[in-house]
Amino acid sequence: MNEQVFLEFTLNFNLRQTRLNKPTIIYALFSFRGKQYKVNIGVKVYPSQWNKRKQIATISNGQTRLDNRNNEIVNKRIRSILASFEENKNYLCEDMERINFLFEEMKQIINPNLKQRNAMGEKEKLSATFILRQMVEKYIDGENSKNIYMGYVRSFENFLKTRDILNSVSYINGDTMEDYQQYLLSLNSKIATILNKLNGIKTLINHANKDKEIKAGIDITSFTPIKDRRTKEQKKSKQIPLTEKQLLAIYGYSNLKPKEEEARDLFISQCLLGQRISDLPKIFKGEYTVTKLEGNVEVISFVVQKTGEQATVYLFPLVKEILNKYKEKGFEHINLLGEDANVVRNNEAKLNRVIKNVCKKVGLDSDVIYTEQIGEEVINKKKKLYELIHTHIARHTFITLMCRSGIPKEDVIIATAHTDTTMIDDVYLHETVNDKGTRLINSLKKIKNSRLFKVEGTDNMVDATMNKQETVKKPISRASVADNITFETLLDTQFFASKINKAVELQSQVGHLKDGKLCSYDNEIASLISEIEKFSQSSTSDSDVAKQYVKQLSVGKLSDLYDCFREMIIKCVKIGISKDAIMQFINKALEIGLLDNARFTNIKEITTALLDKRNQD
Repeated sequence: MNEQVFLEFTLNFNLRQTRLNKPTIIYALFSFRGKQYKVNIGVKVYPSQWNKRKQIATISNGQTRLDNRNNEIVNKRIRSILASFEENKNYLCEDMERINFLFEEMKQIINPNLKQRNAMGEKEKLSATFILRQMVEKYIDGENSKNIYMGYVRSFENFLKTRDILNSVSYINGDTMEDYQQYLLSLNSKIATILNKLNGIKTLINHANKDKEIKAGIDITSFTPIKDRRTKEQKKSKQIPLTEKQLLAIYGYSNLKPKEEEARDLFISQCLLGQRISDLPKIFKGEYTVTKLEGNVEVISFVVQKTGEQATVYLFPLVKEILNKYKEKGFEHINLLGEDANVVRNNEAKLNRVIKNVCKKVGLDSDVIYTEQIGEEVINKKKKLYELIHTHIARHTFITLMCRSGIPKEDVIIATAHTDTTMIDDVYLHETVNDKGTRLINSLKKIKNSRLFKVEGTDNMVDATMNKQETVKKPISRASVADNITFETLLDTQFFASKINKAVELQSQVGHLKDGKLCSYDNEIASLISEIEKFSQSSTSDSDVAKQYVKQLSVGKLSDLYDCFREMIIKCVKIGISKDAIMQFINKALEIGLLDNARFTNIKEITTALLDKRNQD
């Protein structure tokens, strides 16, 4: 090739028809060497929703949700084509022989589903890495996943150039893959990186072999990839889930810049939702379905970007607070809600950088020892906790906290959109020795009527399983607190919850008929109030039982019990219990450890405000 060649060609997107009131085909039009090529990109748009100047389909609140969804698919396809063109420009500069087949290669980039003429002959003209890129466009779903796989192809292409191996299908085999593995090992890459790159290329080769148009026929069966010699726990050791206390410290930290505050809010939202960063924009944009359940409780559902599975999520109050905060003003510094994929990716990277700084300010600087495998060598490394924080830690945090709180894994995957619990066990759930030991002991305590398999301090000679009525009737032995006492028992014996609930129920009713007359429940309610107030002044022997039980509660269950207590106090105010009696209940809660000092002060303030309002009314 003696002539000069400049890779300067224009690329535009035009509509087949511009005056129709129905969707029309979009064509990619590019010019090279004085010729124009026009290729259907495989998507359509309404002409009235096409921005000719910006070369994109419009997204607008004035359009239907379906139109916006269809147009986003159009824009993603256009962005993908533009990215592939830039990718292949660089590739063509290094592989001049491919320029003679520019049209066929570009046509396949624009629309991989178009059939090739004389497929077997064309396969020999196309480079191996170009075919692999075709497989990415054709078979890999999701823009983020496509970008990752394109990176695998670039790495493989660099290897072929470095080792001077012909970039042709006929030169790719098991020996080539073995050489590629040794090449990656020589770079001192992490084992996870090596295996991801190897498995990525293997996946694309399998697609190329099965593709009806390509039928690559690449045989790599003789290749055996390197083993990751770390244990399951060692593989997880770098992904450190945060505790509820740490999350509260992050959210409660006030000395933050506006950019840091946005990063903090996005990260906390992830921790409470359990979603990947790629699905967070759907929630902030309101692109989900709301379902009302019994009790006026709502859940939201949407299809996750990575797998196409449906996630069903409950929006905790704190999440709603954050969503409302940005509903009108949006994000000024970390914009994940834009339409440009490159801008969103850059902002995801910015979020990771900023949240590390936030966690450093909060004081999450404990040393973390984790295990890496570099090449074939397994080594231990040490970093500060804040250095290891990134957006995906939020998903690890959500899953681990849910499981520690007693939520079954089968229920957790409803929110995370996993199809089974395998990923939770293998990747996301981080159990300490304390977690495992607690689960083991709680299970061992269920063994009954055994003299050998007995946990010290428990009475396992009697089956303590009983219903609520039996629990109320039978005396509770202090020696078997953990086996016998239940939430209902604790509330009933300690705070007379059943009588409070009965009074609330009667207060909500109009009255009852007696001898043909409508009578109120005022006397019954007054009698119950009298009993409740007398109980608040008494000192019961059950107090010690409650203390021991509260000490053995997990954090999640203790939080549940605290919520039950708070609701009961609100009911006490509602039915007219005296201030002195209510304050006695609150003091008892502090005494048995149900309330810490902060919650004790908080609930006293809330109660005082409610009582003042009751007096005014």
